Amino acid sequence: MSHGKMAEGMLDSCQLFFGEAIQQLQALCLAKEESVEGFDERIRAALASLDEGQGVLVLCDLLGGTPANRCVSLLTEGQKIRVITGMNLGMLIEILGIRATLSSVDQLDLKELTEAGKGGIVDLAEMMKELEDSFLQA
Repeated sequence: MSHGKMAEGMLDSCQLFFGEAIQQLQALCLAKEESVEGFDERIRAALASLDEGQGVLVLCDLLGGTPANRCVSLLTEGQKIRVITGMNLGMLIEILGIRATLSSVDQLDLKELTEAGKGGIVDLAEMMKELEDSFLQA
């Protein structure tokens, strides 16, 4: 879930890696003219269509943003969802790569997934310098 079309862009990018028909994956994008009530209805409909009894993992773009905040009420209602904020493409690709091995959303190691997302955020010039320095020392 995202503000604007970020979630659609991530879905589009994932299709480059996993093909066009990625099962049980949906992008929900909050439009600037959309009401919170309308967005809530779309969230509930998406969860109902995606959950086959194992629960649903929800990725949101921003902690404290409307998509994540709307998930708080779902969590307090006892919906079988897990929510990660600060989504990025590396994190989503990691999830899509492992999800076939899982029988429930409860089996996801969210700490590991958030670390995978953080691990893809680097200063490339600094990383190259560190690699060059370690190569020269070897």
